[in-house]
Amino acid sequence: MQIDLANWISVFIALVATASAAITYAVYRSSTDPEVIVYVDTDKKRPSLIILIIENIGKGPAENISFETSRDLPEKAFSIVEPQSMPETMISGPIVDGIPFLAPGQKIIISWGQYGGLKKYLGVNNITVKAKYRRANSMFWFNRSSSSSQLFVEAFYGTDISDANWDKKISETLIKTNEQLKSIDKAIKKLGSGES
Repeated sequence: MQIDLANWISVFIALVATASAAITYAVYRSSTDPEVIVYVDTDKKRPSLIILIIENIGKGPAENISFETSRDLPEKAFSIVEPQSMPETMISGPIVDGIPFLAPGQKIIISWGQYGGLKKYLGVNNITVKAKYRRANSMFWFNRSSSSSQLFVEAFYGTDISDANWDKKISETLIKTNEQLKSIDKAIKKLGSGES
């Protein structure tokens, strides 16, 4: 049985159509699926504070978000230098209890601690966090996604923890300037009215 040229062309066109459909579906999914990640950063408005951020960096909303960690997370580990006692273990909050819904680009920020307290709890080991979630409004029950993140604090050793909250500093300076201008205004009015 010999396949003629017309049949080979038909098979080739069918393969191209299948590949095209697969690529189109992959592009569609990447532009509509959520992706929930968990990461650590410094708080730019509160010096020395390290925050834990849960963020949907995907293009679609995520729902029924749950988290699995490679080991327990610390909670309120506030100490710049490494403390004598071990910080408490996280027993509630979004990582433990889950999150019902995260819109695209939405973040949940947790005040996690300071370098010394977190270093005492974590040591040099990372914690792996696996987020499991569904695409909100999905018609398929099996449409469950997951993503994995690494939490670490060792990289924050020696980083800049100075107060960079310039909005607050400018506001405080303007308030002081305003008070000085009021006292100058009162002094000028006294001089103008002849009071001494």
